[in-house]
Amino acid sequence: MSRAMKTAFWLVMAGQVILLLVWVGYKENTLRTVTEVLLQTVPIDPRSILQGDYAILDYEIAELPPWAADSERGTNIYVLLREGADGVWDAGHYTLEKPGSDVIFIKGSVNQRHRLGFGIDTYFIPEGAGHIIERAEDVKVLVALNSNGTAVIKDVLVDGLPFDPTRSPDLPVKEPPPPRR
Repeated sequence: MSRAMKTAFWLVMAGQVILLLVWVGYKENTLRTVTEVLLQTVPIDPRSILQGDYAILDYEIAELPPWAADSERGTNIYVLLREGADGVWDAGHYTLEKPGSDVIFIKGSVNQRHRLGFGIDTYFIPEGAGHIIERAEDVKVLVALNSNGTAVIKDVLVDGLPFDPTRSPDLPVKEPPPPRR
């Protein structure tokens, strides 16, 4: 391999590592320096052959307002949030203009189902634990929001408790394999 090819290879590798670190740093910064809100969800529990079990989370605030019913896919809509008496945040107002920093808002984008997607619509869970969320009566998501309205899931609350597949008595217990002789 020529010297130029080796240099190009290592530059591409370094660029990918740097891009990954920037993305992880951005998400970590969002988790540490932001406002936390609790959002009500409507879960669906599919299975991906390549990715394993995950829950698709559809939020109550994801419904488009009547004036945005004809919005094209990918249109950004900002949802100004207000805290309810029960601690769950709901939609106070929808707008196409980015709000100022004096209000709490989440940035959504019109998706293929003609609802708002917030980038927090999937939550990966351990294999075989999907039924816990599927059978839950109430699922809420604790979300961290940064000043741009970008959201990151901090925790999923299933029937008022943090999601923990090991706590559920419904999970099948895997027996350890017999010892080899």
